[in-house]
Amino acid sequence: MSVTTISPPQPVNAGKPQTSSHLNVAQFIIEQLRVWGVKTIYGVIGDATLFLLDELAKQNHIRYVPCRHEGAAALMASSEAKLTGRVAVCLATSGPGAANLLNGLADAYMDKAPVLVITGQVETGKIGTHAKQYVNQQLLLGTVCASSELLVSPDALPELLQTSLTMSLVQGTVTHISIPKNMYHAPVKGTVAPYGAHLSQRLLSPPEVVAQAASLLAGAERPVMMIGGGAAQAAEPIKQLAESLGAAVVTSYPARPLFPNDHELYAGGLGQGGSEASSTLLAESDLIAILGATWWPDEYTPARARIVQFDMSPAHIGVGHGLELGVVGDLTDIVPQLLHKAGLDKKDRSGWRARIAEVCGDWKKRIEREAGQMSSPLAPQHIVSCLSRLIAEDAIVCVDTGDHTLWFNRIFQAKRQQVLLSGRWRTLGFALPAAIAAQLEYPQRQVIAIAGDGGAVQTIMEFQTAVETGAPIVMLIFNNGSYAMEKNRMQLAGLQPLGSSIRNPDFAKLAEACGGVGMKATTPQELEQALTHVLSLRKPAIVEIATADTLVPHTKI
Repeated sequence: MSVTTISPPQPVNAGKPQTSSHLNVAQFIIEQLRVWGVKTIYGVIGDATLFLLDELAKQNHIRYVPCRHEGAAALMASSEAKLTGRVAVCLATSGPGAANLLNGLADAYMDKAPVLVITGQVETGKIGTHAKQYVNQQLLLGTVCASSELLVSPDALPELLQTSLTMSLVQGTVTHISIPKNMYHAPVKGTVAPYGAHLSQRLLSPPEVVAQAASLLAGAERPVMMIGGGAAQAAEPIKQLAESLGAAVVTSYPARPLFPNDHELYAGGLGQGGSEASSTLLAESDLIAILGATWWPDEYTPARARIVQFDMSPAHIGVGHGLELGVVGDLTDIVPQLLHKAGLDKKDRSGWRARIAEVCGDWKKRIEREAGQMSSPLAPQHIVSCLSRLIAEDAIVCVDTGDHTLWFNRIFQAKRQQVLLSGRWRTLGFALPAAIAAQLEYPQRQVIAIAGDGGAVQTIMEFQTAVETGAPIVMLIFNNGSYAMEKNRMQLAGLQPLGSSIRNPDFAKLAEACGGVGMKATTPQELEQALTHVLSLRKPAIVEIATADTLVPHTKI
């Protein structure tokens, strides 16, 4: 008997050559970034990226910004990503170039900003050896990147690049690709993949879950709404919801402009630089609704609270606090549903409204007294108050890390401004690189960098970058000659404040040496004149302000 053998069918693509892109590695990277809408790459030149820089110079779709330090380049990418929600890109060479990126990448990683970092690497034949400027970059950067990969074949680039871009955008994280310097001219098989519209589709919540959340809100006697940066696209319906419920409103630092700061229901920020009114009302509330926020500092929030939380990311819900109900979804979809159901709520909350008015009224009188100090050196509260009066309603304010960070959150009366800061990483030197990135993204808007003298010196030479790129940023330097928060903490604890004093350069002259405008202010009158002048110039400018090292409330070691 003969046996018939049936051969299994061949894969449909068996024997077919992979499509060639007719691009080499360097060209492919640039084209892939272009179709994803990348407008700018921030970096510092180095031996392992020269061929990629050469290709960048041959096109005019993506701008290259040459920075003074790779850490600043990464901070610029982080800031652009926070501001726009797009994937931002930074570039560095191998070895020390890659190492210098760490601080800025950590800022992006901690604040969930979508950033792709590309680094050059030594030739493939030298990887793992004692070659100069070789380091295992995957180990080096792995702690601040969700993905860190080494390109070992040009044919892997299309998938690797698309995967990295998608991961950065969808997860809000940092991804990294190392490119060996001998690979840039290698031809790439595969095609450039455009941005997929599905990546920005809204996440819809089940109606029954939203209805349950609405029922909780409707049943509350003393509701408080905690708003974070994730609520930016739903700010107006959130305001209407707060008014309908008679809920007190507390904001995270970046979310200050999302709710009118002069509104009768607004209780201020949260944390050491926030308001005492916020902590008081949170403690008295019987239901707290958290919308697009992850900030929940233990010392300023109630230990036990009924919380319903709304967020796009399931991973953000219930972190650091208890939870009555979590709702995953897009706030632009959820809040109108809540608002509709709140319109059916007839509960009398006049007593709670009166309590909010009492607590918030006392708080606003207090900060008005603080802001009214007319001393020299200037009180930081007065500086912030003056700034909030003079800047444009749609300005972008980039705030560094230091005691001024807390004074800003305490005093600033936001309108429609956007606020950028190093939220969880809290690095010194953030404000100036952030302001440059913001100004390049929005050239017609007013951009302000606020830094203390301790933070300013960390990245001050990027002011030359601002001048060279024509970014008309205004930088305010609160100069109190010290790391004031650290000094005050040490003194309160009876410690010797070793290392807390700073001998600063003349920041105004430094600005002029870089080709910008430099001014100084030591009195309230000089401050008003200087701010009015530089804000009207549309030129890169530094205002050095003699500032008192005032003790921040609730300071302890």
